[in-house]
Parts: sequence; C-alpha cells; structure tokens
Amino acid sequence: MGTMVKFNTWLEAIEKLGSGFHESMLAEAAAHTSFPAPLPPELSFLAGRFVDLGFENLGLGPKKFNDFLRAFSGSGVRVPNTSWRLRFAYPHAVAEPADGSEQEILPDWWREAVLVTDDQFIPTWVGKRVRPDQTAGFNLQGYRDAGEGLVRP
Repeated sequence: MGTMVKFNTWLEAIEKLGSGFHESMLAEAAAHTSFPAPLPPELSFLAGRFVDLGFENLGLGPKKFNDFLRAFSGSGVRVPNTSWRLRFAYPHAVAEPADGSEQEILPDWWREAVLVTDDQFIPTWVGKRVRPDQTAGFNLQGYRDAGEGLVRP
C-alpha cells in the first residue's frame, strides 16, 4: 500500500517565517497572482497575466482582510453562487471545486473589486470598486460596461 503524501498549503509553508515577513508574503500572494487555464466559464474574466483580487477593495476592515488573505493562501475562499473556490497554490492561484473546507466566502459583489491585465499590462477587467490609484495611467475610454466591471472592447 502506497504512502499518502500531504502537501502544505502556501499558508502552512510561510507560517514558519517571522511575522512581519509572513504578513508581507500573504499580502503579495493575494495582490499579485494569475490563474492558469482552463478556468470555469463563470470565472473566465480572471484569465490574464496579472490578477489583483482586490481584497483591499472589499471594505473588510483589517482583521477580516487578514482572514481573507489567510483563507486564500490556505484552504481557499468560496466563490458565491458557484461550486468553486479560489486558492493561492504557489506560484499562482487556482480555481478548483469547493469542498466545504473554505473558511471565507467572497461577497456577492466581489468581482467589482478585481483588476485583471494581460501580458502588455493592458486591463482586460476593471471592477467598479477598483480604486482610482490602481487604474491611473490606463486608458479605459471605449471599455464596455459589463455590469460589475469594465471590459476591453
């Protein structure tokens, strides 16, 4: 009978680091990631070279923000109204079937907080709650309103 191998989550791997370094690693993982293809159709807007999930744009407050970072880097965060979760699995994030172990659920309007750019750093998705300082320098003229965000024409 084979031995079962348990892989650490990103959170488990970095928890051994000093707290200041640990917190910055959590923030970087959530703030600067990408999702490999294929993505489920309802999450296809996350396809891009750079994805900022915008947890800081959710208005969570410091403790809840940290809880989301830890959950995203651990068992994942549940995507509402779907059967999916998002999880950071170094060196990128993944969309995978939710299994009930998720400790946090994204708000229904979470897509409004997300910014996605392509290989040329041109936005492909700009959520309506993305801060102006995050879009400074981008020409969003001509982008189409997709309800929760703007998409490149």
